[in-house]
Amino acid sequence: MTAQWISWWGFVVISIILLGFAALVLWKLFSDSGALAGLLSEPQTPNDTSPPKASLSRFQFLIFTFVIAGLYLLLSIEAGTLIEIPGNVLALLGISGGTYVISTTVSSSERKQEQTAEAAASKPARGRKPTTTPPGANG
Repeated sequence: MTAQWISWWGFVVISIILLGFAALVLWKLFSDSGALAGLLSEPQTPNDTSPPKASLSRFQFLIFTFVIAGLYLLLSIEAGTLIEIPGNVLALLGISGGTYVISTTVSSSERKQEQTAEAAASKPARGRKPTTTPPGANG
């Protein structure tokens, strides 16, 4: 077998795997409409009844990943061998992933602060006695 045949079979296998993942996602979407509901939205707090907010960082990361993976696969098939990914493309993918991670960290921190504030507001202060004026005492 030549190197070109090996790379061709490698691309066939990779293409089948990617198409399998795509088919799995489509099957999940059609069989259970709520299965991927949180894919592009920020997670909500348990007592939040408002509709979920769309996340630009999640959408950007998803689109960048699919575009770069699709172009890499297409260019590799055209060339007949694996191509080298330019450093600036990897840098853009890293920036996109970094914005997703930072966005998730910030929103998680905000949710924890809100939960802590709600828990502190619902608990009475320890060690303090209510300050009421005894009957008959003038202030």
